[in-house]
Amino acid sequence: MATEQVYFDDVEPGDDISPVTKAPTREQIKAYLGVGGEIQPGSYRFFDDAAAQREGVRAAMVPGSLSVTMLAQVLTDWAAPAGRLRKLEVNFRRLAEPDDPLLCRGVVIDKEVVDGEGHVRIDVAIDNQRTNDSPTVGTAVVILPMRS
Repeated sequence: MATEQVYFDDVEPGDDISPVTKAPTREQIKAYLGVGGEIQPGSYRFFDDAAAQREGVRAAMVPGSLSVTMLAQVLTDWAAPAGRLRKLEVNFRRLAEPDDPLLCRGVVIDKEVVDGEGHVRIDVAIDNQRTNDSPTVGTAVVILPMRS
């Protein structure tokens, strides 16, 4: 995906990162969990309602690691091609279910030059548009190139 480079000099606190809506299906979750080979027995709760219910959860759920991956993709797409994701920390507050429309977003909260690099701090969240809550929230640091 070709994007126009975002530069440290042009970013200000309050700027939004272009949001992206994802709705991971059971099949996508199963494929994600099986990337390294076999799906581990404990992972069935992420795409099988009965397995989730045996563990006391109402229904299958989106894996937290997939939520982090979706946020990382939004941030790296925004920073590309020369920027890079330096740090991403999240808190999981609630569960999201397969097929939930999940809005992955961010807003710039601070920026500073550290050791000659342009560090941009970003509040990130995943908003579940079905339940009107934010099951995943956190912060990130993205390093962007400077114009001068």
